[in-house]
Amino acid sequence: MNTKHSLQKALSLVAFLMLLVATTAQAKRVVERPYFLGSNNHKLEIERVTLDKKATLLDVKIYQASGDVGIDSHASIMANGVKYDYIGSKQLPKGVFVKVPECGYVAATLRFKPMPETTTEFDFRETADNSGWNIYGVRLDGKRPQANIPQHLLQQALDKNSKLPSTDLNLGKTVVAVRLLGYKPEYKTTLDIIVDNWFSPYRMPYEHDSISVDGTCQVSANAILPTVATIRVNRTEIPFLAVPNDTTTVTIDLPTLTLAATHLFANDSDVKKYLWFEGKHATIDTELQSVKTKIDVFGVTSFDDICGMTPLQYRDYVQQSYDRLLAAINSNAAIGSATRTLAQSILSMNYASALFGFKNNISMAPMIAGKRGVPRADMSIDTVSYFKPLEKLAVLHSKNQRYYFYLSDFTSALRRKYISADPLLDDIAVGKRLSHSFNRKRPLTEQQMAAAHDSIANDMVRELLFANNEDLKSQLASADNILAEVKKSANQNSTFSIIDIDPKMSAEQILPTITDKYKGKAVLIDFWNTWCMPCRAAMSTIRPLKEQLTDVVYVYIADASSPVDKWGEMIKTISGVHVRLTEEQADALAKIYKFSGIPTYFVVNKEGKITYQKTSFPGVEKLKEELTSAMH
Repeated sequence: MNTKHSLQKALSLVAFLMLLVATTAQAKRVVERPYFLGSNNHKLEIERVTLDKKATLLDVKIYQASGDVGIDSHASIMANGVKYDYIGSKQLPKGVFVKVPECGYVAATLRFKPMPETTTEFDFRETADNSGWNIYGVRLDGKRPQANIPQHLLQQALDKNSKLPSTDLNLGKTVVAVRLLGYKPEYKTTLDIIVDNWFSPYRMPYEHDSISVDGTCQVSANAILPTVATIRVNRTEIPFLAVPNDTTTVTIDLPTLTLAATHLFANDSDVKKYLWFEGKHATIDTELQSVKTKIDVFGVTSFDDICGMTPLQYRDYVQQSYDRLLAAINSNAAIGSATRTLAQSILSMNYASALFGFKNNISMAPMIAGKRGVPRADMSIDTVSYFKPLEKLAVLHSKNQRYYFYLSDFTSALRRKYISADPLLDDIAVGKRLSHSFNRKRPLTEQQMAAAHDSIANDMVRELLFANNEDLKSQLASADNILAEVKKSANQNSTFSIIDIDPKMSAEQILPTITDKYKGKAVLIDFWNTWCMPCRAAMSTIRPLKEQLTDVVYVYIADASSPVDKWGEMIKTISGVHVRLTEEQADALAKIYKFSGIPTYFVVNKEGKITYQKTSFPGVEKLKEELTSAMH
């Protein structure tokens, strides 16, 4: 045997294998934890991107507390103007819904047609119309996107001796100006600026505020006392002080905020700073961010925690939460005395409200937490002993701590037992009664205006009520114009349509009027509203079902509590038939068909008969089963 020759062959084989390994390694490009520029959702996150010659792989996690998830078969990735179609996934096969495990997320590898290995950036689009889970500007160069922060903000010096504004009544406009640096309209960023007051003309304070193409937005609201307001950018909430006759300016590094809101990057040190306040109370507004998770006794898991509790167990839970959070605020050395006082005041108000709302919170917990079979607790209590802890709350007895709109909640006979006598509360109570019509988008009548003049002693309280009344009139006029434009857009669109329901039509006529148009087809009716997050989450979940059952007519019914501008924008991304009712019509329908919440679903068979009804999302498979049955 030729040993030398054998050795040469062995060495040649080793060299060939090493070359093969090296070539294979070069054929794959792996990017861990890719940064991205924007996202229209908070559920799907891309943890790894692998580019090779056969496919582009996205290792993702889809975060959802419960229920089922799936990926639309029309998903794609876009790079340099080229579309790369979705091939499939072992964990999330096309057309298949997977139950979310107890860990709260589904991990999957999504396969797409191969992109060039030199690709530096791409968009993930589950659907082309932005109704799916889309992520924009996924970076493959390892560079974290950053906005260009103005130098004066980077050099900003905060006044640690800042004082809280006076709690003397002072009627005037509070102005909020927001700048989103790095903003692009195609990222579908949502912005809500919530400045509530005692006589707000909205039932739900989730008003969508339009963003200019340069990323700026400015709103104003009537105010009479300093109040803690909220800016909500996508899923991130930013509390701040809104003060009468004052302007608050906040600049937000949108790419950094977007990364900070993910599970993947939330703990990275370089995404902690993404906003800057300007104004008289910039220090307090800035410091408030460090304790914003400590000012509400209800946390992320609270509704899960209180399921099945008795009122006394609930009170103990709320008390323990309050004590723990108050200790955390008091021990926070990073905030000044003004911010500490404000945080204590907000926490105390939330604590009192949580105790007063024990019946509603305990009753709603199973539905919010998605738990079934939870026994209903006995709600009877001894009010004297139950609410005794409130006697120690300084915020209920001090006029110097009126820093929250919840002040108007403490006007009932029960609550007044724990508050020092205050004529202001009497005037608020009268104004609250008169402003109930605002919830129905109805301005004050002449009789109500006269009652306000006769019954409200405080001039500023009365003028606040009248100012909101005038704002409502302006909003209604604007809403009529917006609705006309939405209907015009629907007439020119093939993916969504609108059925016009006369506001005077009786509730008994509404569903027959809708379903008679679709005799011979199965119909899924979805009662929802723009402010209902479970409704919107369910819509995302059933998108693949709509793709499978294309013969079904999908009808979406909302009411006037959904701001018309936000409703008009949202329905463009929800394929189907849309109906908008008055709140009176919606309430009457709920009484006729005996449902008390949304989302609520009706399945109507080919003969026009309701064959299935369910409040809260029943799951994709159940809907599929009922719709399939209704089709035959």
